[in-house]
Amino acid sequence: MAIKFFGHYLLDNGILSNFELVEAVDYQTSKNLSLGELAVREQLITAKDADKINDKQRSLDKRFGEVAIELSLLTDPQIMDLLGLQKKEKVFFGEVLILKNFLTQEKLDEALAKFEEEQKLEVVKLDDKIEAIDKDGVIKDSIGILQKLYTRVVHDYIKLTNVNKVENNNGIIALQKMRGDIHLDFALQPDDAVSLAISSKFLKMDFDAIDEMVIDIIAEFVNVVLGNIAVKFSAESTKLNLTPPTIMDVDTFVYSDYYSFEFGTTQGSITLFLKL
Repeated sequence: MAIKFFGHYLLDNGILSNFELVEAVDYQTSKNLSLGELAVREQLITAKDADKINDKQRSLDKRFGEVAIELSLLTDPQIMDLLGLQKKEKVFFGEVLILKNFLTQEKLDEALAKFEEEQKLEVVKLDDKIEAIDKDGVIKDSIGILQKLYTRVVHDYIKLTNVNKVENNNGIIALQKMRGDIHLDFALQPDDAVSLAISSKFLKMDFDAIDEMVIDIIAEFVNVVLGNIAVKFSAESTKLNLTPPTIMDVDTFVYSDYYSFEFGTTQGSITLFLKL
């Protein structure tokens, strides 16, 4: 067993149908707007302003509100009002299932209790595995920043599901190296569906096939993530340099040289490879 999303747990156990899961997720997504979407809806900024803030976020490990204030596009009171509105309008997945009459409250509570108990055991196992191989918190920091930036760019859920259980996967492999006081080889291999999702959100245009532009975007996404990791370490007076990202041949990439970390998203899976 591996860590999974509650919706997938319900699907795998025959509690929800695939149609019901998709409808519930789509409804929740339509209701739970990002801060930028809310600011545009409330006519505090334009869509172009929101894009400007989001673009700036890619190179800074800062929240939307912080960047908006720095760019003088929103004020601190406006951010606080938006956060309050976001909290007020937030719809939880379980609420959607009841609203849609997919589950009763009793059935939801029973399934959620079993799910949480199973997931707690899996989290402990994964944490123990990471602790055994981590060096000075490099792995934990890399995982945390990847999750944060993936969520920020794609507006999707992401969760660590497996450690060192991934072998030859399908998908683009983008590799970048950090050198200096810390030596780190950092590679990402998203499923094709995840690559398309990242590319679509990154450039705000639709992609339906893996092409040269998608490959370039995945390489740039790796550059953004590792760049944020480098910024975090540099704040501690660590001297670092980054090589340009490169696309690796999946047939010659030596998987066994790396620690691997598989993440689940609603789009598919994405694997992080680290060599320390």
